Amino acid sequence: MWKLIKNAKLYCPECSENTDILVVGTSIAAIGKNIGLPNFVEGEEIDLQDKTVVPGFIDAHVHICGGGGEAGPASRTPEINLSQLTRAGTTTVVGCLGTDSISRSMSELLVKANALQDEGISTFIYSGGYQVPMRTLLVTLEQDLVLIHKVIGAGEIAISDHRSGQPQIAQLEHLAAQARVGGMLAGKAGVVHLHLGEGKRGLDPIFKILEETEIPITQFMPTHINRTHALLEQGIKFLLAGGYIDLTAGCDDFPEELQVPSVLKMLYQRQILNDRITVTSDGNGSMPQYNETGVLIGMGIGSVEVLWRDIRKSVVHYGLPLEVALRTITSNVANVLRLKNKGIIRVGYDADLVVLDQDLEVQDVWAMGKCMLRNRKTQVWGTYEPRN
Repeated sequence: MWKLIKNAKLYCPECSENTDILVVGTSIAAIGKNIGLPNFVEGEEIDLQDKTVVPGFIDAHVHICGGGGEAGPASRTPEINLSQLTRAGTTTVVGCLGTDSISRSMSELLVKANALQDEGISTFIYSGGYQVPMRTLLVTLEQDLVLIHKVIGAGEIAISDHRSGQPQIAQLEHLAAQARVGGMLAGKAGVVHLHLGEGKRGLDPIFKILEETEIPITQFMPTHINRTHALLEQGIKFLLAGGYIDLTAGCDDFPEELQVPSVLKMLYQRQILNDRITVTSDGNGSMPQYNETGVLIGMGIGSVEVLWRDIRKSVVHYGLPLEVALRTITSNVANVLRLKNKGIIRVGYDADLVVLDQDLEVQDVWAMGKCMLRNRKTQVWGTYEPRN
């Protein structure tokens, strides 16, 4: 079925004049003014009356098959439902394992990614989890990258955290080398997505690898960089050296200056908010709270809705241009992870679109040309999720 979206204020993510978007099947077929549907086709025309259309959001760090477990079996978080993602404007998601790669498996992660793809959104996964040696689907990470389409890198590998496997630098070197070669052979990013905890070493092990080996800095994608002031400063150093950094949204218990809107404003003011910075939600993972001795004192569950909430806040309350803030969850992510036909509204690209109302709240969502949310009402539900 053809769809004609008319009178949209377009951010591709750069701003464009009010225009029309023609969607044929799963792709964008035309963009321009006064586009009409051919008489010989069955189609739907949607007049947005100058509402804003942006690329579908890419959330590159979500525990889609559940996470947690740090407080025992009852603290394992459930699998995510399709509508949780689409209500948040997410049309592409990258799934990962976390602390628990014992009761959670790579097979489970892959099957859940396939299920979400069947239900209507685009999905990819990282191979591995917190621990090193890492869990893989096949014998090696290289084989996962080359032979399994959905595997785009390794992660989330934990360093500088009391829950990590305390990997030695030689182990991290070997892992990064496998990601490098596997990515090259598969034509994929092959990034090593690193979980950073509050440990005093921070990014030091990675800086040492970069100093002593030929592995390029772009092989690593460290996340939770806004966890502490010291880690954020290390992250900025990493960024200025040519690396990628990923900020975590939804950290409401952090000091304000470490929360995503404030960090993005600071980076923008320093003129270093570039295309190597991404933001992810860490959605559906557990949110444990520890005291100063490392004892667990509380547990929550992360929401994928904080991704757009924090980006919107950076625009509405912190004054960032919409096209600048958008890139951290659209085109930047697609470029870092080499996701083909994603992150931009362009002819030939996938028809992943989010409509924002006058208050920049998510109103409608199309994923691969299919309407998933209309007027904030879910149109497509996951196979078994409750419809409330």
